[in-house]
Amino acid sequence: MRLASVVALLTLSVAGAVSPVALPVPEIQNPVALTAVAHVNGQVRLAWTEKTTNFQLHAAVLSKNGWERLGGVLNEDPTFNALQLMSCTGPDGRWWLGWAEDAGIAHVDSWLMRVWDGQSWQAKVSAVRRNLSDAGRSRSFDVMKNGVPTLLWTDLAVPGAWAASVRPLRWDGKTWLPDAVLSDIKFAGFAPDVRVGPGGLRTVVFLEGNYASMNVVVMRETLPDRWERLRPPLNRTPGSFTTQPRLNLTPFGQPVVAWIESRDDDPDRVFVSRLNGRAWQRLGGALSAGNEMAETLALALGHDGQPRAAWLADGKLRAAQWTGSHWEALTLPGTRNVTGVSLSEDGEFLAASVNGKLHLWNWP
Repeated sequence: MRLASVVALLTLSVAGAVSPVALPVPEIQNPVALTAVAHVNGQVRLAWTEKTTNFQLHAAVLSKNGWERLGGVLNEDPTFNALQLMSCTGPDGRWWLGWAEDAGIAHVDSWLMRVWDGQSWQAKVSAVRRNLSDAGRSRSFDVMKNGVPTLLWTDLAVPGAWAASVRPLRWDGKTWLPDAVLSDIKFAGFAPDVRVGPGGLRTVVFLEGNYASMNVVVMRETLPDRWERLRPPLNRTPGSFTTQPRLNLTPFGQPVVAWIESRDDDPDRVFVSRLNGRAWQRLGGALSAGNEMAETLALALGHDGQPRAAWLADGKLRAAQWTGSHWEALTLPGTRNVTGVSLSEDGEFLAASVNGKLHLWNWP
């Protein structure tokens, strides 16, 4: 039955496969590592890191005249490395970028956020900086209704905590202040992803456990700074090894979550669930199959509200969309040695680095 289920999944996916449209990309001389693509008011915006003597961050917008660069090197210190690139669109349509930056040798871990105001990149909030003993090793941000970002941080210095803990950081107009810890301090909590709902309240997904045995946990605000845990954990097998939870919200604020999970002797596979009312609905089985090991996951919701996912499988790019009954594959060219996969928030654009070259596709 297990083999039959896998074969059926693949048959359904391939039978309805659609092909993406490759788009021109900015001229880049150096190898590309990470990407972040956005589609805002009909305009395609693209950020990427390229390897020179270090990893430098750049951005561009696609106009009727082709790609136009948005500033030069965006690193706060051009000699430092830009890592963990993230992108989101604020409620006013402005484009935000967030990234980690360090020298690769110093005991300082900085997180920066910048917003494009139409003319230049602005720093509306200060950088978050921690020394090695208190470094945020994973984080996520979104933009609140007042145009100020909210940041979820993996804190390594919570008093009494067994390991890392997930907590929000709040901007008070002058500095970042820590709010109450969301994860259970008896376990490790990390890899958060956060989205602000239509009412201005946040939903968060993160991992919680002992690293080898993890659960995918979802929490949401019921009132500002008051949180409830949406049970049960999302793993298809609770306590399995899980990585990279990704979160999106429907227009009604209902969470859709994707993650990578390994069960028994299976390799790491992609799974997706959606909250319908107060119950979690499993959206099919594993998106990835065979002996491929999934990694580097991205999630978006199309204009029809259905999830779209992209991920790497043994260095090859894969993507699929939920039709309401099954996962339908996106037929991609023979991509290998891929890094930095990203989706625009509406799922219409897919970007990645293929053999160090920047690629961009329109998802039909």
